[in-house]
Amino acid sequence: MSDQKGRREALSASIETYLDLIGEAEAVIAGKPYTKEEWDLSTILDVLAPPPLDLDSIDGANLRVLEAMVASCSKCRLCEGRTMTVFGEGSAPARVMVIGEGPGYEEDKSGRPFVGKAGEYLESWLKSIHLDRMQGVYIANIVKCRPPNNRDPQTDEREACMPYLLRQIQLVKPQLILLLGRTAAQTLLNTEQGVGALRGRYHRWQGIPVVVTYHPAAVLRNTAELRRPVWEDLKRVAAYLGIELGR
Repeated sequence: MSDQKGRREALSASIETYLDLIGEAEAVIAGKPYTKEEWDLSTILDVLAPPPLDLDSIDGANLRVLEAMVASCSKCRLCEGRTMTVFGEGSAPARVMVIGEGPGYEEDKSGRPFVGKAGEYLESWLKSIHLDRMQGVYIANIVKCRPPNNRDPQTDEREACMPYLLRQIQLVKPQLILLLGRTAAQTLLNTEQGVGALRGRYHRWQGIPVVVTYHPAAVLRNTAELRRPVWEDLKRVAAYLGIELGR
């Protein structure tokens, strides 16, 4: 920490000296007296010698450190019943970041997102648009611990977990976010609208395009009605990413 501070001070002094020399030369050429200026060099110093990050904070964490923070988290009641936290997995940076609501039974046991029947179904969705969950895709959830009996995460539970997810998105840098189900869509987009009202168009979250579709588990329960809308949503993902699909 002190070494970095000293480097910033030395760099600041060097830049000031350089700027003063330029100012003096311009004054001589113009035949005017030189008046020393006060320089605000904070912006250029932050680029050339950024201040050290606090790795104990979420804002300063990389994915590995963030995952360790999640593993030891006890910010809400969900930590009491978990077997394992489910941080997320995939590529970073990613073409698509898939976000669901929370871990289920299989995910709680394995520590991996979307590994049960819904996960297998999600993988078939990704393959249908020439994507792979371990290449170009990152998968995560709104909450990192399984809610009891797979109930919806409650408001305070989602709020406790959101800083982790927001940092994940920053680090994964997805070209597009695919939100699966009502909880994920309402939480990230800060809306009370349901999936039926939100799907069928692009949204934006901090400049990142967002597509909303039904959760794979919901589609498995109602394939006849929901399969076609999901395919339309997946085609929208492919279209944005420039992925050519066969007829």
